[in-house]
Amino acid sequence: MTSTDGIYTGVLPEMAPGARALVEASKRLLMDGGMEALRVEKVTAAAGQNRAMVSYHFGGKAAMLAVVVDSLIHEAVEELAAQAELLPEGEARVAAHVDATLALMQTPEFLATLDVIPSALRNSDLRERLATLYAWYRGVNAKCLDPDTDPAESERLSALATLFVAVTDGLAIQWALDPERVDLESIGRLLKEIIRYVAR
Repeated sequence: MTSTDGIYTGVLPEMAPGARALVEASKRLLMDGGMEALRVEKVTAAAGQNRAMVSYHFGGKAAMLAVVVDSLIHEAVEELAAQAELLPEGEARVAAHVDATLALMQTPEFLATLDVIPSALRNSDLRERLATLYAWYRGVNAKCLDPDTDPAESERLSALATLFVAVTDGLAIQWALDPERVDLESIGRLLKEIIRYVAR
């Protein structure tokens, strides 16, 4: 969620057990069947909740979907942030980060977030939430790529992190569509070379 100054804090609010059940059921349905599966009757049945609980806990389906998106992306970025603390220093850092990101983008949770983007483009609240989450995601990637950047180079690092996110999101889509012909191992090697070259 965001702080009062609009900065993403990386912390999800505590939820009542019924609300948490609805969010977890929605995430499972989204991962299994995409946005089409997120019908209120399906979500409430999967969560063992009454239909009225969606309005009670969230005010409606759109608000519940926003929390589901927050939760999915929060978990993915939080995992990446935790890995950032364990990454080696020096040149090995880029290679380890690329490997960790390519592994993350193959998870059902990560792929489910891509399913939400078309809806976010048509819904201003969801678009704003997703944009805020992406800003956090880019910041975590910048830290993973280079935690000790000179302030004078921070704009360049931010641009590199943005490019890295664009490439890995695009790779995730291509791999999800055609895993047999999208060779992540060779692409990963090339991506490491490119980042090392650009980061010089």
